[in-house]
Amino acid sequence: MKKIFITFLFFSSSVFSETSENIEFKNEQIGDMCFTTIDISVTEDWLKKEYELIEFNSYPNIRRQGFLMDMFYSNAGMGKSQWTEMDTRGIYIMSPGALYMEPLRYAESGMKPGWLLRVSIMNPASGDSCK
Repeated sequence: MKKIFITFLFFSSSVFSETSENIEFKNEQIGDMCFTTIDISVTEDWLKKEYELIEFNSYPNIRRQGFLMDMFYSNAGMGKSQWTEMDTRGIYIMSPGALYMEPLRYAESGMKPGWLLRVSIMNPASGDSCK
């Protein structure tokens, strides 16, 4: 049993370290709103995934008060200075705070490794949900 647990810890730490290297979160409270940006550095391995489930801060008010979400990509070679809006089909917020995405769909529509992807979410802040 101990070997299974150690194997699980090793596997999960390698998965989480890969995720943390190419996914960056930022939360900022602006008045009564919480503005979250999730930046993804697109890799070849990431584009091969059928789906990605990204957990982030819990937003207990999403079901009652709703949210606004938009997605952008950057491939102009200028880093994070220029973004183009893209279709949000295949991306969903799952309460209490997980983002479901379909990277393979983006690869099929032309997305390449090295691109940047940004998801922006705005929702009413409540309690310490925007920390």
